[in-house]
Amino acid sequence: MSRESPRVGFPWMAAVIGLGILASLYQIFWVAPSPWSGGARPDYLGIDYKIFYFHVSTAAGALILFFVCSLVSIGYLVLRRMRGMGALALRADRLCVAMAEVGVVFGLCVLISGPLWAKPAWGTYWTWEPRLTMALLCEFLFIGYLVLRSYGGSDEMGRVISAGVAVLGAPATYLTHVAVRLWGGNHPTVVTEGGGGLASPEMQVAFALSLTAIGLLVIYLVHGRYRFHTLAAAIDDLYLDLDDLEETP
Repeated sequence: MSRESPRVGFPWMAAVIGLGILASLYQIFWVAPSPWSGGARPDYLGIDYKIFYFHVSTAAGALILFFVCSLVSIGYLVLRRMRGMGALALRADRLCVAMAEVGVVFGLCVLISGPLWAKPAWGTYWTWEPRLTMALLCEFLFIGYLVLRSYGGSDEMGRVISAGVAVLGAPATYLTHVAVRLWGGNHPTVVTEGGGGLASPEMQVAFALSLTAIGLLVIYLVHGRYRFHTLAAAIDDLYLDLDDLEETP
């Protein structure tokens, strides 16, 4: 039986990501001005505004992971039915699991950082406005995917059912992105659609640094989880081979 060899990761990436996060923190808290610089400060915009840089970056990471996981799940469902593509289909399945795991963690960061901003801005930690509700539904959807995938184990039918659930993530993430435009709500639009939240170059640099650092962290974590699942599958195969050897007279 041919197996995929677990590849060694990029140990230097951890240092690069750490430096990137430190640089973004410095730019956010010590360089980038607050949106009220040069004018009267709105009552609800204190230091809480700084959460924006992390909230938007982690939200972008989570939604991209969920969306790509859905697309790769479609690829898995197609590849598993093609002759000679079984090994590639299994790799696609492992990648889906890795992306969903990291996406759920980042989605949780979004659901925590959002209410921390909402309390001073809206006077409440949570309101059932469209984008928040869709983000919560996306999080539950991929938690359900991971539960099904874990319960199914190495069973092919379990992988197929789980992939079917993950496919629903594509329309769900798209609706989360366009929820404000479609259904309104009081969720702010800072970066897109004329939000005007990044008026100064320093704020733009801070946002670019945070987005880059979080993006690299997403890639690093997905790669690490993919390696983990590859190693786990290789160990399971070795145990099966050992059982076959023990049963051979």
